[in-house]
Amino acid sequence: MAEGQSDTFWKSLYIYFNEMDFESQLFVKKIYKIIILTVAIISFIIAFFLERFSVCVYSTIGSSVLCILVLAPAWPMWKKNQPNWQQANQQKQK
Repeated sequence: MAEGQSDTFWKSLYIYFNEMDFESQLFVKKIYKIIILTVAIISFIIAFFLERFSVCVYSTIGSSVLCILVLAPAWPMWKKNQPNWQQANQQKQK
């Protein structure tokens, strides 16, 4: 990849992952915590009865990866409450 193309790629990747509004960030954080905690508790109970701790570890890692793939990108559903920013002053300096 050429130098200019690399910069453009990283800028577009940054925008794709960081353009989520504040309300959606809080909502995604709550969903992430609920999913991880629920899977961890259920997998711990199953692992306890199966006497295999690896079940708990793998299911928690799998749910973390799933949450990252679903919740981390700034999907259009997370961009509904965009803030209205003030316009920049365009005053000329003498």
